[in-house]
Amino acid sequence: MTVWMRLKQDGDIDWGDFLVEIVIDGMGLVSPDVYGVGFEDIGEFNRNANGDLVGDLVAVKAVVSCGWRMISGDDYGRLVRGASPLFVNVRYFCPKEQKAVEKMMYAQPKAGRIVVVNGELWWKDVGCEFVEK
Repeated sequence: MTVWMRLKQDGDIDWGDFLVEIVIDGMGLVSPDVYGVGFEDIGEFNRNANGDLVGDLVAVKAVVSCGWRMISGDDYGRLVRGASPLFVNVRYFCPKEQKAVEKMMYAQPKAGRIVVVNGELWWKDVGCEFVEK
């Protein structure tokens, strides 16, 4: 899957330029309507008797979220097939590093609702999260 997008100067997203590229086995897919990058802290954390947070931070992992308001049955099938290996290489724009990076990630497609448009099957409100290995 390859997805390209850029952030315009006014903060809007223009799907067609090159800040984000998501690649799964070289398969292209329609650009997502929603895109975001977050980070998850991995470790053990607790509160001590004073109420302070204490613990060990083991790692910080990226989470890339993509969403489609409407996607064709063919495109949804390509997303599910592309995300079927346990881990996939994902190239995306990292807000921390302010550049494109490539990471091995676990893909979690989220099913939407099936709808029929002009006799063709489409999927509504489909999502996929890519979680760094």
